[in-house]
Amino acid sequence: SSMPPFEEYMEMIKPLWESHWLTNMGQYHKELESELEKFLDVPAVSLMVNGHMALELAIQSMKFPEGGEVITTPFTFISTTHAIIRNKLKPVFCDIRDDYTIDYEKIEELVTDKTVAIIPVHVYGNICNIEEIQSIAYKYDLKVIYDAAHAFGEKYKGKSVAGFGDMSILSFHATKV
Repeated sequence: SSMPPFEEYMEMIKPLWESHWLTNMGQYHKELESELEKFLDVPAVSLMVNGHMALELAIQSMKFPEGGEVITTPFTFISTTHAIIRNKLKPVFCDIRDDYTIDYEKIEELVTDKTVAIIPVHVYGNICNIEEIQSIAYKYDLKVIYDAAHAFGEKYKGKSVAGFGDMSILSFHATKV
């Protein structure tokens, strides 16, 4: 990868050298969270090391009972499934539609008394059917955590996709669109 000339950014990064605070909750970290809250029009943003950790912690924060089932799609990076399993939950795979998003018409038939959540994945900038998924979630009292790693900056009906469901995770990884 290419790097800009150091002189171009020297003044901006000089406070980092002076404070010796390079990560986690420093001045630029807090500034980026604040700017992202405005850009995404969401009440809170928490920066994480990567999208996998964001998803794993989002699931963990819900305090689901061990062995609970989470309906998701197999058409995603393995991290989505790993985050579910690492939280001692069982992934239940739902088929996809022709736009590669979870087939909302097949979610309800997968709901059992052990189902605790739905983790739909917005794929390649294609947005899941938010209304249908939320309707199912309300009907069965399920949480919805969107894996929106492929949808940073995307809007649905004029609103950031980060504002739907109980929580959304995003990614800045170079392979995301």
